[in-house]
Amino acid sequence: MAVSDRDGPGAIDDSQEFDDDSPIGDEEEPRHRAPSPEELAVEAGAPAAAGDIATDVALTDREAAANDAADRIRRVERRDVLRWGGRAAAGLGAALLMTGAVLGARALPPEPLEATEAPVTLVQPSSPLQSRVCAGPALRIGTSDGSDALALSAIAEPEVAIGSLGGEISEQRLPVPSLDGASGGTAIAQRGEATTLSAAQSLPVDVDDVRGLAVSECGETRLDQWLVGGSTRTGRQSTLTIANASQVSASVDVTVHGPEGPVESVGSTGISVLPASQVVLDLAAIAPGVGDVVVHVVSTGAPVSAHLQQSTTRGLERGGFETVDPVSALTTALLPGVAVTEATGIETQSGFDDAVPTLRLLSLEGGQVRVVFEAEDGSVIESEGELEAGRVTDFPLEEIPAGITTIRVSADSPIVAGARQVAIAADGNDFDWVAGGQPRSGSAAIAVPPGPGATLHVVSASEEPQEITVDGRAVELGALGVHRQPVEPGSVVVAGEALVVSVGYRDGSRVAGFTASPQGPTAGGVTVVH
Repeated sequence: MAVSDRDGPGAIDDSQEFDDDSPIGDEEEPRHRAPSPEELAVEAGAPAAAGDIATDVALTDREAAANDAADRIRRVERRDVLRWGGRAAAGLGAALLMTGAVLGARALPPEPLEATEAPVTLVQPSSPLQSRVCAGPALRIGTSDGSDALALSAIAEPEVAIGSLGGEISEQRLPVPSLDGASGGTAIAQRGEATTLSAAQSLPVDVDDVRGLAVSECGETRLDQWLVGGSTRTGRQSTLTIANASQVSASVDVTVHGPEGPVESVGSTGISVLPASQVVLDLAAIAPGVGDVVVHVVSTGAPVSAHLQQSTTRGLERGGFETVDPVSALTTALLPGVAVTEATGIETQSGFDDAVPTLRLLSLEGGQVRVVFEAEDGSVIESEGELEAGRVTDFPLEEIPAGITTIRVSADSPIVAGARQVAIAADGNDFDWVAGGQPRSGSAAIAVPPGPGATLHVVSASEEPQEITVDGRAVELGALGVHRQPVEPGSVVVAGEALVVSVGYRDGSRVAGFTASPQGPTAGGVTVVH
């Protein structure tokens, strides 16, 4: 088989032929031949782009196809090598970085590169929408005479207060389908104002088998929340309300934790909450006979607002009424204005063991927890211990001096905390759960619903002293300082940095209060990185 002529200085003449022109079998390997000196001389004089002519001319079409396939395989293998080589280079870079850290500053260039931060802008919506949902009326499951254990009725209506620095406010009562047409909690919306919306309700109850005062915050809807308080033991009725103020349905899972851990239950998952409605659950139907309760509420589809109502009856004696507000599981919690009262001796009577001040804790993952009790006179008691994951632990506060106490809780893993305070008197008993709060910054109008002896508690979470303002009046607050003053119904404007704020109520036989939640994401705007 002859090779055709080529034009130019490197042309090949007709004398160049294959030495062996016998056919090549399909299974045979490609045959190779050594180029002659004449061919090498011609190749040396050819242009660089011509390649290895002596080898090229030895190829048949079948050999070329085989070599192309092999080349494709080699290219894939080379990509794999580059990929793993990149990973190895990254690992080597990390090793060099660690080595540089060990060597110290002398290993760095004499003039380090200049570090710059990307410019950011906080974009605040021109008309931000914030919403809060209140717990609603006091509810009773079953009739007072015991004739219908499943009957659900409203026994007292709340009074709602709103704190806002501006914007457009709207209110809507949410229906409770299982409540025979009665309304549930109030959904409150604020549009056009960036500062935090605040709302709270006051709920005094005095009927045949329930008496007490509950003041609770109208909370921002959430996908994940915890309720620290409640009991389903004999004589304690705990009712869980779940409100959905959005325009889409929510599916809710409820988990009850007790001293032995999460309680196995049926019917506590996939609870449907229709748009703009509220559902009511008897907690005893999910977790009966649990004395120390923490409830976890998780929602999908839409955020919800959950509250836990508890009433206590000891025989024929009414033992109080309370509404527990939701909190978030974080590594810190601050409980302001907890009243530790002197022992009365009533706690030694049968059924009165829960009529004492108590700190309730639950650790999600277990581990060390540190608790600091700060009295009004500045004295401090510190305690440290180990918590088991998922188990509710109650710590009676009989060793803490009587008075108003600030409780600071910190842990290495997320925890939730609440403190029970009590009012014991001849004309009645009551109790209240103080929710563990988180710091808030800026200026906000805190709602103050009516109630006896309303008192504002402001606690600093900052280790630096600062000047705060309360209704425009300057107040000097030291590092981790505390401020307390009486307030009137309506609202009170508080401004400062890293503050936890609560409002407490008390008379001889009633006690109540709420801890204001920090600013939610709906008011915070969006940070844009340029």
